[in-house]
Amino acid sequence: MTILTQLEQVEIEYPSSDGEPMAESDITRDYMTYSVESVKLYFQERSDVYVSANSFIYYEEGNNQAVVAPDVYVVFGVANRKRDNYKVWE
Repeated sequence: MTILTQLEQVEIEYPSSDGEPMAESDITRDYMTYSVESVKLYFQERSDVYVSANSFIYYEEGNNQAVVAPDVYVVFGVANRKRDNYKVWE
């Protein structure tokens, strides 16, 4: 007797926000903005460098709890385009 089971594909949501307001001081926000803009300027000629800040980085596919949100980060070897969040496996 052969029993076939069908695995159900579950769509995992990777949110771009946790719904909480960001609690940044003026100084912290200014440093973060300056850092992002200066690094973007430094790499402006490269289309394979992505620079962002305070957005979610998901580092384990299938686990939306495996997430960090660094103040500023740079990723090499990927398209420089707008993103809601960053998934390392994409």
